[in-house]
Amino acid sequence: MISQLRNLFLIAVATTGVMAAEGSDFLFKRQIQAHPAPKLEDVSGREYKFLIDAAKAKGTPADAFKDIWTQVKASAAKQGFTVTEKDKAPLKIEMTTKEYLDTIDQALWKKGYLIRISTKYKAGIADATGKVTVKAIFEDPAKTIATPLEVVGIKGEEECQDNVGTGRAHQLVGYIEKGASFTIPIDDGGKMTLGDFAKYMPELLKLGLPGDTKLTSKKAYSYRVRPGYVVLPGTEPCGVSMEGWSLKEDGPIFLYDFSYGYDGVTLYENPETHSKGELFLIKVLQGDLAGLALADDGKWGGSKVRVFMQRPATK
Repeated sequence: MISQLRNLFLIAVATTGVMAAEGSDFLFKRQIQAHPAPKLEDVSGREYKFLIDAAKAKGTPADAFKDIWTQVKASAAKQGFTVTEKDKAPLKIEMTTKEYLDTIDQALWKKGYLIRISTKYKAGIADATGKVTVKAIFEDPAKTIATPLEVVGIKGEEECQDNVGTGRAHQLVGYIEKGASFTIPIDDGGKMTLGDFAKYMPELLKLGLPGDTKLTSKKAYSYRVRPGYVVLPGTEPCGVSMEGWSLKEDGPIFLYDFSYGYDGVTLYENPETHSKGELFLIKVLQGDLAGLALADDGKWGGSKVRVFMQRPATK
C-alpha cells in the first residue's frame, strides 16, 4: 500500500510539472532569463537524464533494458512523441569501465574538476588505451565556460553542454559542464598522480595541489545499450542511451539511467527543440515511468556520478 501511494504521489507531482512546463515555465527559459545572450552561447548541446532504481528494474541487465525500452516506446506513443528503434541489434550490450580519480578528500571536485578514464572491453578483454576526460563543473556557468581545459602534446576534443535532470521538488534543473578528452595508452597513467595527467593538461597544476598528489580510483563497470532515437523538432534524431553500473564485473547493477540529447543547438535558438525535449522527460520518464525513478532522485540532478561519488547537488 505504501508503495502504491508513493507511486501515485510521484505521478501527481509529475503531472504538476507537465502543467507548469506547458504554462511556459520551461527550464531553458529560466536559464535564458538568468543568463541572457550571449553568456551561454558556447553551450551547444543538451543531454536529458533520468535515474532509475536498480531494485525496480527487471532481472538481468538485458531483461531490464528490454523492459525499460518497451515502457518508453509505449509511453511515447501515448504522449504523442516519436521514438524510433535501430534495425540491427538495438539492445546489444556494450561494456566499459569508468574510473573516477580524485584525492581521498575529493580535493579536485571541491575545486570544480573531475578526471575520468573510460576503457572499452571487447570479448571480455580491456582495450590497451583509455579515454581520459577532464571536466569543469562549477555552480556559476560563466566560470565553467571560461575554464581553459587545454590539451597539449596530443589530440584533444572539447565539448560544453547543458545537463537536464530531476531536482528537488521534482522540478527540472540544469547544470553546465565543459569537458576535454584525449586518448592515451593505459600505461601512460603512471602512478596515477596529478602530474601524470597534468603533462597533457598543465592547468591541473594551477589548482594549488603538488604534481605528486596521489589520486585514488573509484571504478564503475558500465553496461550500456543504444537502442534508438527520440525524435524532436529542429534537430537530428536524439540518440538514446540506457546504462547500468555495477561495482565489479558481472556484479549486481546498483543504478540505471535513461538519457537522450542533441548537439549543435544553443539555448538561445530552436525553442521548440528544448521545450519538446523537456516535455519528453516530464511526461514520459517523470510521468508514465515514475514508478522506476530512484527514490531520492531529486538530490542528484540526473547525475550518476553524483550518486556514485555521493556528491548531492546543491540546488
